[in-house]
Amino acid sequence: MAVWLRSHLRRVSVRPTTVRRLTQAVLQQAGYPSVNLSLTFVGKTRMRRLNGTYRQRDYATDVLAFPMQDALQSSLAFVGDVVICIPVALAQASRFDNTADEEILRLLIHGTLHLLGYDHETTDREAKRMKRKERAIFGRLSPAPRLLA
Repeated sequence: MAVWLRSHLRRVSVRPTTVRRLTQAVLQQAGYPSVNLSLTFVGKTRMRRLNGTYRQRDYATDVLAFPMQDALQSSLAFVGDVVICIPVALAQASRFDNTADEEILRLLIHGTLHLLGYDHETTDREAKRMKRKERAIFGRLSPAPRLLA
């Protein structure tokens, strides 16, 4: 399993080895230990542009997921890309009573589950299913290790 990690941040540094290990743990807990994904950390400007281009929403959101179609057909598949906006994550951490690292973990779990076929925007039943899975994984992996340097 491979995690391709990129950071487009100037003011914040991430701990790449820790982030990769945590992403691998999320995939393991989700039941897909062999799939591959890319994870990118961005600032508000880039996230606003991505959200506008792909979702027609003119604001910086916390996380976006870009799943590959039918990627789960192979156990070694590249399932897609997760993009996390660190400034938004840091700003909303206290709202969810999380540390900064726990909020990044929460967003990583959320985005990864989207890549694995979960979609809270389709039905209430699916939203509840996704929320249960998120909470279960978060509970097993928190407190999150220090992800930002």
